[in-house]
This record gives sequence, structure tokens and C-alpha cells, in this order.
Amino acid sequence: MQHGFDWTGTNPAGWLVSEKMDGCRAYWDGLQFWTRSGRKIAVPDSVRREMPSCHLDGEFWAGRGRFTEARLAVNHGKWTPRVRFVAFDCPQAPGDWTHRIESARAMGVECVRWWACAGEAELIRDMERIVSAGGEGLIIRKPNSTYTCGRYWGVQKVKPSTISKVNA
Repeated sequence: MQHGFDWTGTNPAGWLVSEKMDGCRAYWDGLQFWTRSGRKIAVPDSVRREMPSCHLDGEFWAGRGRFTEARLAVNHGKWTPRVRFVAFDCPQAPGDWTHRIESARAMGVECVRWWACAGEAELIRDMERIVSAGGEGLIIRKPNSTYTCGRYWGVQKVKPSTISKVNA
């Protein structure tokens, strides 16, 4: 799984932005879901049947402010209709991130919505809008990035706490 660093003030102009979801990370290997720590996630058959045979990196998410609901599903099998898998990447698809995520979307997978960032002022406004609506923050991705496992500087988390560190 790919993980980002906290935003350090890198100029975000031209980077790709998506909401940072507050759920439980999961990796789909084409047959099974796995946690970051390598534990199998037992999902309902209805979820498994909807998944494509390709690898996907993403998160089980129940919506803003519902982390506990997602955690109870992943860790204790207490699945509700709101808990769904949202893909962040399609690691084995060719091309850069935009091509990979659109490949997953074309297979009918729910994927993060993204947009291009015009600059720091817009990034901060977007983060404040998401947080005021109950979200956690944003993720920015370097355009044309390839998929790598582990922490990658080309993926950065933008939350109120990271904004305060940058402005300190």
C-alpha cells in the first residue's frame, strides 16, 4: 500500500487533489482484501462478487464522521450498507495515477473524486470546505506519479494540523 507524508508546504499547483477519507485502509489482490498489517478482511459475499480481478489500493469508508462504523465492519464483521470500498489506486494498471484510477473507474469500481489544484490558497480553501463538512482533510498527489509501496513523498496529507505546522 502506498502512504503519504504530511504536507510540508510543497507548492501544490498542478498536483491532483482528493478527499482524505477517514476509514480503514484495505488492499484488494484480485481475490481477497487485506489490512495494512497483512490480516485478511472477511467481507460479505456481495462485496466480493462486485470486485474486479485486478489489484486495488483503497479504503473501507462509511462516510464522513463514521470511522467507527467502518472499523467495526473491517475488524469485527459488522457490515452495514454504508460501508463500502473506495479505491485510491489501481497499482497494476499502466500509466500514471490519473490513468490508473480511471482504469479502476472504468471497471465499475467506486474511486476517489479528484481535481487539479491551482495553488496553495485554493488547497487551503478546499481543505477548510471538506473539514467544515465533517471530512478529515485532503490528499495531494504529484502528477504523473507511478505506484510505489510504502511512504512516498509524491503523496501528501493536508489536514488542519499540517496547515498549522507549515504556517508556524
